[in-house]
Amino acid sequence: MLRSLSALALGGCVFGTAFVAQRLIAPYAGLSLTLFTGVLAATLLGFAIGCALGAGERDAARGAWLVTRGLLLAAAATLIVARFRRPLLVALWGADLRVTVAIAATAFAGLPSIALGFAFGAGESGTAAAALRRAAWLLAGAAIAAPLVGYVLAPRFGLTVTLAVLAAVEGILAFSAGVRRAPALASAAALAVLGASAITAARPAAAARIGPQLLELRRGRELEYRVFDRDGARYLLADGTIHAVMDTLSGDCVQRGPAAMGLVRLMRPGRDSMLVIGLRGGALPLSFARSGWRVRVVEPDRDAAAASRRLSYKPGEMRLELSDPRRFLRGEPARYPVVVLDAFADSYMPYPLCTRELVAQIADHVADGGFAVVIVESQGWDDPMVAALAATLRTRFPHVLALPTSEPPNVVGTLLLLASREVVKFTDDQLPDPTTYFQNPAALWVVQQQTHAWLNRFEPRSRGERVLTDDCSMIEVWSDRVERAGRRELHAFFGPDGGSW
Repeated sequence: MLRSLSALALGGCVFGTAFVAQRLIAPYAGLSLTLFTGVLAATLLGFAIGCALGAGERDAARGAWLVTRGLLLAAAATLIVARFRRPLLVALWGADLRVTVAIAATAFAGLPSIALGFAFGAGESGTAAAALRRAAWLLAGAAIAAPLVGYVLAPRFGLTVTLAVLAAVEGILAFSAGVRRAPALASAAALAVLGASAITAARPAAAARIGPQLLELRRGRELEYRVFDRDGARYLLADGTIHAVMDTLSGDCVQRGPAAMGLVRLMRPGRDSMLVIGLRGGALPLSFARSGWRVRVVEPDRDAAAASRRLSYKPGEMRLELSDPRRFLRGEPARYPVVVLDAFADSYMPYPLCTRELVAQIADHVADGGFAVVIVESQGWDDPMVAALAATLRTRFPHVLALPTSEPPNVVGTLLLLASREVVKFTDDQLPDPTTYFQNPAALWVVQQQTHAWLNRFEPRSRGERVLTDDCSMIEVWSDRVERAGRRELHAFFGPDGGSW
């Protein structure tokens, strides 16, 4: 029974190591397919290598001592990651993002997993049936650890404490494996690991040096949120990616996408209603709510809503629903003149929000004569991702216009995809005259974004483009490429100690 419980705990350590490694790298590298596959490959390959190195015919006493050594090495590697993960990432500053993720995933997940796999392999003896039962306990431990680490340890106590707990568990397992052969040595090693784990948990590694400008650091179940002031602007970042930027004096949003969305008010003058999927700091929906529109927002992440309060959103200013967008749309009977999808963390685009099935749900909630707007980050105006999203929107909306906000046309920037059942009846003459805003630079900048977006509008190509579906979608591959390009700009802008991670 003791062997089974040890395998159970070992499986939990393997999963916990992989989970924390991903969360440690994400603020630097961003959530992306590169990160998911890199950490998963490093963990599984490392554990497999460790099992191969540890397996072999030997007596029980020697096998138990090898298990102890493997677990102590795993605990040491885990504690080193807890204390020194930031210096490693800073040392990799400027390297290609894929190289950085590969090295960091190997250091944070691969090396501890090799030691854990070595301990698992060295402790294996007996019949094939016994080995299968022990493997089953290992997988069960990983399954149990998934909600425990994801919903309790990491979000409530932080990643450093989670690593310290994993190291402590590994130290206890090392003691139980080696106490019979060398009780004094096993006890001393276990006490050393437990002491180091306690010190690590009590004194976490230093965060980015932002000083008093850091307003909030919130580690949610999925993302790490930071709110801080820099150079007269207040930033909301999710895993190092900019979600919203506000001018600290005026309170105005200074992002091109939300500014260009003012075209919607020109197309539908007067007070109207809008459904916004994605809070993103609240700048976009609040600009409409404060101008008299009836705005309803759907945000799936409770932590994002809480962090947004430090930027611009105040409870009660608009109706906010904390719900998964697709689940909300299934149960929502109302229809809206305007539905906006602004749920993407700039370049990371979860595929359930980019498919034909979601477009069908959105179309069912767009009133006659209304339209849907999808705000997307792309690598240039002619990005194949833009064409595929347009083709997907055309499954329910015959007319799709792309409104670009960035120059030149081949760089990373924001586009608005305006989809409607009827031709949008808006002309160049209805744009505001920029010359009347020369005395108000902030208003002039907003008008310039709207003018640029509309005058450079184009219809994305549709012939031969694949429609994205729940069953088959390239969106994560494309957004992974955009993520790499966007991260280069973010790192150049913030620098290694600029507070973005």
